[in-house]
Amino acid sequence: MNMKKLNVALAILLAAVMGGNAQTSVNSDIVGYHTKTISTGLNSVGLPLLKTDLLKTTATSVTGNSVLLSGETNFGAKLNSAKSYYVEVYSGTLKGDRFDVDVTGSIAAANGGVLLDATSGNNTMPTASIGTNLNNQIVAVREHITLADLDTYLSTPAVANNSISSSDGVGFTESGSLIFYNKKADGTWKRVGNSSDFSSKVIPPGVGVYIKKIGSAVTLTQVGNVRENDFARPLTTQLSLIAPAYPVDQTPLALGVVPGAGATDWTGGTLSTGDYISRVESGSLIKYTLKPDGNLNRVGNSSDFKSTALFSSQEAQLIKRSKANSDLVEVKPF
Repeated sequence: MNMKKLNVALAILLAAVMGGNAQTSVNSDIVGYHTKTISTGLNSVGLPLLKTDLLKTTATSVTGNSVLLSGETNFGAKLNSAKSYYVEVYSGTLKGDRFDVDVTGSIAAANGGVLLDATSGNNTMPTASIGTNLNNQIVAVREHITLADLDTYLSTPAVANNSISSSDGVGFTESGSLIFYNKKADGTWKRVGNSSDFSSKVIPPGVGVYIKKIGSAVTLTQVGNVRENDFARPLTTQLSLIAPAYPVDQTPLALGVVPGAGATDWTGGTLSTGDYISRVESGSLIKYTLKPDGNLNRVGNSSDFKSTALFSSQEAQLIKRSKANSDLVEVKPF
């Protein structure tokens, strides 16, 4: 698969090296934390850190949607049926791609393979296109972050109330629309018009959320591993909340937000026709439009912001593009 690579700003934010003695040393994963104040009103949130790998090993072969894992005899026994997981590829031509796990199918198979969920919208490419590209490549399996997890990251749990106006809400972009989930008095998370409990709703890697906070401000603290891998980020023409894959602040220019005539390039234009980025600033959404000359102008401001770090490592940005790019990959910045 041909992938368009993005160069991002070079940075090493965190390093963890464990010393053994004068003759030996052991390297650990890069681990860290970040904190963010969640103020009353609308907040933009990104979660760049990862949960610990459940497994990192070699994928020896693929049959249908089943990926055989080296050294495993009953991989399904390692899974919790109430949790959600994904596979991330660490080598080969699919490096950076991710696929959701069919947890029920993997547990039922009770063999040395992990079954991929071919129907998941979180997959960065169709499972039918994998072919032999995963053979003898390194993959990691880890648990997804969920709405319930996000609640535990807050210094005070989200405000729960059966009234939408009196409860905290978390918003996602779904099929180009902004959908909010509110915390009810019984502690569950509900969507308007749907009585199901969405506490296990996944916040996929690279996807951001809005937190609509009532009452007093709280602090969000996320602890986890730093991604040490390239990151596949397919972009659609739908309105999307994207979040950083790494704990690195980045500029639009560094992320390739430049106009071009190619089929997958960004589009420069007027306020109504140009691709744009919307940021939460002081509780309001502020639009930055890409111009044909490559400048990125804020509404009501003629200054050029393309070299300003608009993509904060702790926040998500709402973007709208005229052209899709299914093969986009961000190269790790360290």
